[in-house]
Amino acid sequence: MFIYTDFKMFVTGSKFDEAKSMLKDADIDTASFSILANVSMFLSLIFRYPDDDVYDTLKDNWETFSGFYSEYTSTVPALYDQTEMQSDFIKLFKQDFKGHKVVPYISFYTEENKMLYGQSTFQIREWMAEEGFYLDKSSCELEDNIYIVLEFLSAMFTRLAEPQNIEQWYSTLKNIYNVLDNYGVVMADEFAEITSKRSDMPFYAESAKLLQAFIRDLDAIFEDVLTSA
Repeated sequence: MFIYTDFKMFVTGSKFDEAKSMLKDADIDTASFSILANVSMFLSLIFRYPDDDVYDTLKDNWETFSGFYSEYTSTVPALYDQTEMQSDFIKLFKQDFKGHKVVPYISFYTEENKMLYGQSTFQIREWMAEEGFYLDKSSCELEDNIYIVLEFLSAMFTRLAEPQNIEQWYSTLKNIYNVLDNYGVVMADEFAEITSKRSDMPFYAESAKLLQAFIRDLDAIFEDVLTSA
């Protein structure tokens, strides 16, 4: 009998042989991980500055992307004018207008005195290095920016869907658990919760509800996929 909590305990404890024995001869639906990779990448695009490349990607794929809202929320927002979207993004995540800025860095919610570039930043950077995931050298962003963590999750879900070898598959799964167990609550119950209440920014508010529901659902999705296998 497959018990998901035991399996997860083995993976997070790096007891991969024990975890493998629980999935011996299992037929895992890797297509599910491809879907998770797509949703994570979509959310990563939503929560990064909508420059031409980001906005055009969203626009070209909006009909497909908007289906994710239908899965998790009651409202499907419309993609609106790029210039207005850029202005809203800056007001929401960059400029502290009347103290209403939403900080998109995990360390802000985990470190004492809301310090950026803290322990959580270095921890996420370490997991990224284990996966061979590095920021572009020209990037000035921190690794714990919400959109970068979502892009990292997307890359790891893609690895689960297209594993190079079984050891890497389990190592990547462990790092997904590392991110979600340590910072999933921050992403869903702090960052997303605050953003979802911004009625003055309905597009980002609805997107935050999608992020919140998605992050909260991931462990159950893993359980369903692995148990059915």
